[in-house]
Formats: sequence, structure tokens, C-alpha cells
Amino acid sequence: MEFVDILLKRIEGENELKRPVNALICFSKVKTGKALGALMNKMVRFRPDKSSVTLLNLIDAEQAKHIQDENTYKSELFSDIIQLSEANKLSVRTFVKQSENYVEDILRTADEYNCNLVLLGIGSSVFNSSLWHKYLKLREENNLPEAALQQLDEKAASSLNNVSTLLARNKLSTGIFVENNYLDANQLFVPILYKEDAYSFPYFYQMAKNPDVTVTVWDAIGLMESDQKFQKLFQFIAKKTDGRVKLWDNNKKIELNFIQQQDLMIIGFNGWEKLIGSPLSWTHCLPSVLIIKDNKQTLI
Repeated sequence: MEFVDILLKRIEGENELKRPVNALICFSKVKTGKALGALMNKMVRFRPDKSSVTLLNLIDAEQAKHIQDENTYKSELFSDIIQLSEANKLSVRTFVKQSENYVEDILRTADEYNCNLVLLGIGSSVFNSSLWHKYLKLREENNLPEAALQQLDEKAASSLNNVSTLLARNKLSTGIFVENNYLDANQLFVPILYKEDAYSFPYFYQMAKNPDVTVTVWDAIGLMESDQKFQKLFQFIAKKTDGRVKLWDNNKKIELNFIQQQDLMIIGFNGWEKLIGSPLSWTHCLPSVLIIKDNKQTLI
């Protein structure tokens, strides 16, 4: 089955969209975790009661030293997310784990709790467009990721290595959430730079069901013009969301001030790498970003 037909089945029939989401939300920094928890709740607000969220706060030894009472720490960290999740009829699990191998602990937890979506939250100071672009160039020049990592500072190298390894090893659909002063997700920007970037459709469609959300899709490759099935899919989404999902006019240039008005960008992983390698002037000023690597079986 062509992936456009998979998307049509997911969205137009909405059969799969009626199945529960069992999401694993992983993060190290408190601010990032709270932002990702709020984003996830907005994304699955209109899903069935049996959906669940597993919150996994991975900390290192230094962070662990500053936690005097784990119950108090968990209460302060998770209370807002738990309250929001329960209001949206999501079941919630919470864990704080001192970890020496983030990827192994994420994969183990996802398997143990039968998750079908993994979301990794990371701050923009340690994972951003310029840093990832630098990593890609170093990797191309040196062939081996280890050689590239040696030319970055230790914290950046560790973060990039964790992201790269998780994307390579995780068999589930994965979202990398790059938090950049996230407050809410009312204005969404969705670039389509590869055909496969259309896997972002189910994600922004779920978001656009919220009446306060407006989505602008930048079809940079003319996918909706060249493929009738994609055109049909987009028209269905626009109708179902009362016109809150719109196409960017490709006759107009995307300016920095437009990007600065956006709350969140949702993009496929291949599109992300192409975007940050482009000469566009605004790629260094992106809002929070949700980067999707879909396994073609996600339930979002």
C-alpha cells in the first residue's frame, strides 16, 4: 500500500484515529517535560478514553544530587501534566530515573508499557538547527559519527548521539520535540520538503481539531498539485477543521516575521535535515519544533 493510501485510511476513514494512543514522553529538563506534556495533551485531546501517557524524566547523577525528596520532586514536576491529562481522560504513569544510558532506558520503558509512540523532549540550547547541521556536515566529512562527535563539546555530543541512536534503533514512531520557549501551539507551521513529510498530516490534523489552532502548510514541492490523492486528503482535513488548515501561497516569500509568529513547527525528519541545510534566512530563528520520524504504523 502506498503511503498516501495509508494516510487516507488513517485520516479520511479515521478508523485508526479511534484507537488509543499509548505515548511515552521522555525528557531531562523540567521545563521541556512540562512543555511536551502540554503539547501531547493538546494533540490527543479528542482521542478515546483508553489512551495513556507515560512520563519518563531521565536524570544524570548531578541532577539526582539536587533532589532531596523524590515524592516532592515528582509532585512539583508532574502535577500540572497529571491534572491536564486526567481532565482529558488520559491515564498517566510517572517515573523519575537516574540513567547512564538514556536510549536503553527509553526503549525498555516503551516496550514494557506497550507504547506506540515515543516523544523525546530536548531543549533548543543543546539541540537546534545550526548544531544538527554542523553535526551532519562533520559526519559527512569524517564518515564515522564518532569522529564528528569528537569535534563538538561533550554535552552537545552526548545529546546528538542519543537522538541519532534513538532514531536508528526505535521501531516505533518517534517525535523529537525541540523546546524553544514553548507556551502553546495555536499557530502551527508545517513545511513539506519531501513526499514522506506528509506523515506529519495525522499529527497536525489532531492538533487542528482544537478550535484555537491554525495551521499553515508550506507545500514547497507542489505535492498537493501533482497528486490528486494528496489533494483529496488535504481538502478533507481543511473541511474537517473548518478551514483552519491552509496552504501557503508559494508566490509569496516566507519572511522572518511570519516564522516569529508561529508557536510550533511540525516537520518530517528528512524535511528537517533539508530545511536546516538550505540557504533560507530564517532557519536559525525557528519556534519550538516537533520532528516526526514515522514507522508507517503510528496511531496518531
